[in-house]
Amino acid sequence: MKALHTSDWHLGRTLQRRSRDAEFDAVLAEITAIAEDVQPDLIVHSGDLFDSYRPAHKDVLRALRCLNGLASIAPTVVLGGNHDSPELFDLLSYVCTLRPDAGQDRLCFVHSRGDSDPGTVLDFASRDGRERIRLAALPYVHPNRYLHLFPNFGTTEGAYAAGLRTLQDGLLARLRDGYAPDRDVLLFTAHQYVASAVPAQSERMWEAREPYATDPAALPAVAYCALGHIHKQQPVGTGRLPARYAGSPLQMDFGESEETKSVTVVEAGPGRRTLITPHTLHAGRRLAHFHGTLEELRADADQYSGVYLKAVIRSDEPVLRLGDKVAALVPQAIVVSIEEDCAATRISALTSADASEDGTVDLTATFGSYLADRGTPGQSADEVVAAFADLLAAPESTLPASPAEQLLTEALATPWTGTAGSRTETA
Repeated sequence: MKALHTSDWHLGRTLQRRSRDAEFDAVLAEITAIAEDVQPDLIVHSGDLFDSYRPAHKDVLRALRCLNGLASIAPTVVLGGNHDSPELFDLLSYVCTLRPDAGQDRLCFVHSRGDSDPGTVLDFASRDGRERIRLAALPYVHPNRYLHLFPNFGTTEGAYAAGLRTLQDGLLARLRDGYAPDRDVLLFTAHQYVASAVPAQSERMWEAREPYATDPAALPAVAYCALGHIHKQQPVGTGRLPARYAGSPLQMDFGESEETKSVTVVEAGPGRRTLITPHTLHAGRRLAHFHGTLEELRADADQYSGVYLKAVIRSDEPVLRLGDKVAALVPQAIVVSIEEDCAATRISALTSADASEDGTVDLTATFGSYLADRGTPGQSADEVVAAFADLLAAPESTLPASPAEQLLTEALATPWTGTAGSRTETA
């Protein structure tokens, strides 16, 4: 049996307010073409179909058109991620019931709610009918929903991961119920952060950190674990189990500028070793950094054609109309930001070399020297230095904290991942 694993489309994501609709259309067409070529028995999307709980209508339409095309190739399962709305997935599930092949489960949406156990087990037949594919699907479980599911776990460090492990174990028990080793291929998909994974830094980082991390050793022993949440494509764990993040199909932010994007094709069968093959995606603009002089940018201009460019320009003196000059050198690039690293205006931190023999630094004199180096007129410099000296000499005054600051201080002192103390937890 063959499965195609894709993830983290984040439809609707922009790059500093720049639309990427054309890139999404191109990469979704490329994913569909790969599926047409591979002819998988199952397609798994492991979460974050959209970038927002309330995606634009055009993004919902874009998703449905692509998923409808994929479902015409093979049964397609879409898992709910931390960016996906369960209510919207309910609507999309209803739309699926209107399909002519609705009774064949060609397109399934799996999400989580606080009032029901998240996750399900789905069965599919391979194209030749000789194998049964059993998929345990565990969507993203928000910590607030987790508290409803496992009130006895509390809010101590590791409680969230322990709750997910309980959900996972329950799903795996259902997955193995009636398991026939001579014909069944077991798969697992989840949208979660596994501790050994390396984030791309374009994720919501407060949801990809230690309190939310699950143990890679806890991943189930199945033919393949299809993971979503982390945008950097990578295997997970020690290699003992075939588990992988498929990653996002586009470079989402400049932290991914060196990343190659792909979808994953999995080949597995009863008693066979799993074969994993990434298929590189070429659609979408590349994100690139440049740090150098204007002359160096002119020499390397060809390699920045058609990219989103973040440029840091080194210079000895300030460059007038720097933005225009960069744009003229790389006319085929979309320049997202320009920063000037100018030696004449560069500010350096004080070091021990700036201290006097007794180890102290005369901040007032140092500030006066700085103003003189910058050409500040004498009288103006004297007035600013005098005001600076008065500020240094003035005693520090501590204002009483506002009620909001007090509440924030208390909340930071007792986060939900630490000692809970006595407080009421709400969803």
